[in-house]
Amino acid sequence: MQVRANHRYCKGCNLCVAVCPSRVFEEGKDISDRGYVPPRIAHPERCPNFKRRTRKNAVCEMCILTCPDQALTWNEEGGSE
Repeated sequence: MQVRANHRYCKGCNLCVAVCPSRVFEEGKDISDRGYVPPRIAHPERCPNFKRRTRKNAVCEMCILTCPDQALTWNEEGGSE
């Protein structure tokens, strides 16, 4: 599984950067279409859920639970965004 960020919803609060114990996220540098600077997923392989096959087996989800805009989701590897 890989965490995905939907930049249509993200307002660049960077709470995911702050709460991620595995430092998967970094502060972004690119401005979105909405004028925000969303964080980027710099190290998805560090996520404890990266090698899991289904959300049912997820072990962390701190980023998803913290995101006030529900901009983060899980996708199975190779799945569509």
